[in-house]
Amino acid sequence: MSEEIRSLEDIWPLQAELNRRAGIDTEHLGRLLQQAEARGEPDAGILLEVGRALKSYIDAMAAECHELHECLSWKHWYSEARQGRRYQLQDLQNARVEAADMLFFWASICQLLGLDPDDVYRLYAGKLDINHRRQDEDRSQAEHSAHDHENRDLS
Repeated sequence: MSEEIRSLEDIWPLQAELNRRAGIDTEHLGRLLQQAEARGEPDAGILLEVGRALKSYIDAMAAECHELHECLSWKHWYSEARQGRRYQLQDLQNARVEAADMLFFWASICQLLGLDPDDVYRLYAGKLDINHRRQDEDRSQAEHSAHDHENRDLS
């Protein structure tokens, strides 16, 4: 496939089609979730179907994270650790591919949750502001729960 891919907007339909080919219509499920949310009616069937698909994509993303982790010399009992090279990146090319693989599952998760690229940009910008504020205020982890509302207030 020689598609021109330059943005999330380009990735979204390609990922949706790939997911449909694999048997999960992430775009459709995301739309159903949005429609139920707009009606203000939590639909247990939709929530269950989205949850099942979400679990599959979360597991796949976790597997990719593990594969990226395996690109490091992380085992404390091997010679790399004794030589002061614990966590040294061993396979840069494979690490890059694993990072790209994560994008497939991340985009799928976003689609399942009814997010499009504009939603992602907006949420990222809002969360970036929150993260800067957390650092500027030198917050501790113990204070985290006192600020849970920050994430809920993002729209």
